[in-house]
Amino acid sequence: MGPSPLERVTNLLTLLLETRVPLTLKQISQELAGMYPDKYVALRGAFERDKALLRDIGVPIETEVLGGDQAGETAYLIDRDRYELRGLQLDDDERHALQMAVATIRSDTGQEGVWKLGGSVLPSSSVVTNVAQHDALPTLRAASGSRTTVAFRYRGTERELDPYGLLLREGFWYVIGHDHRHQEVRTYRVDRIEGDVTLRQGASFERPDGFDVRAAFPADAKLLGEADDGASSAEVAVDPPLAAVVRGELGDAAVVREDAAGVAGAVVFRVPCVNRDAFRSWVLGLGHHAEVLGPPEVRADLVAWLRAISASVGGAA
Repeated sequence: MGPSPLERVTNLLTLLLETRVPLTLKQISQELAGMYPDKYVALRGAFERDKALLRDIGVPIETEVLGGDQAGETAYLIDRDRYELRGLQLDDDERHALQMAVATIRSDTGQEGVWKLGGSVLPSSSVVTNVAQHDALPTLRAASGSRTTVAFRYRGTERELDPYGLLLREGFWYVIGHDHRHQEVRTYRVDRIEGDVTLRQGASFERPDGFDVRAAFPADAKLLGEADDGASSAEVAVDPPLAAVVRGELGDAAVVREDAAGVAGAVVFRVPCVNRDAFRSWVLGLGHHAEVLGPPEVRADLVAWLRAISASVGGAA
């Protein structure tokens, strides 16, 4: 099932609010990978409907005819100064209260107003609206377009990346490209980049022929990012009957051994844990039916996380 029209138009609004340079229809389609049809006629038709809908609710989508290598192409953006309401001087608590009210009554008109205030509406459906401006996006877009290597700090470590493309997923921007340190394609969430993104002048790259950022984006959230301790997978013992469910999710290739600890039906799986937050949530969802066996640093990390939660609510550690 493809994205709903509301999800698509929400992501289009987010993209056009964030961009600092006009984007062509082709660039919009690439940025919103998977949101629009691949065939041009269907793509153009869907985009024109979405553009008309946004203009109908007062969004001033501006157009610009480009020159140079893109001579004659039409590009689009939203002037935030014209669109956002100014002068109301709402503080963060007042804006949050307004967001809560709009989410509660599920009002499309109210949602439009919150967007104009420069905020985002708390989700009342599967759509996530996040219109925060990330300073790194223009640099990353320019680097991807000019095929220039970039450098930035992520999780306390300096990175060098050939940015093959940017992808918007559930309200968050990700940059996907060749990581020089790991010598492989990696995905990084843009809002978690620490400090500035800088261009490596003179350091150019070629994007592989046929590279598709949608296909390269990890389908499993546990594979996103990079763990501080370098562990990329963990062994997790799962009791029956949930072991059968996990086998269906991860596949037979993830099975390390069956009948773990002599318990019929219990299975030890090798589970991705690069994204430690997603891994913890996954384990926690299995409740007392799962136990992280190793490596030791992953088990210790999970224990420390659970103890911190217990301490924060006044429980016994």
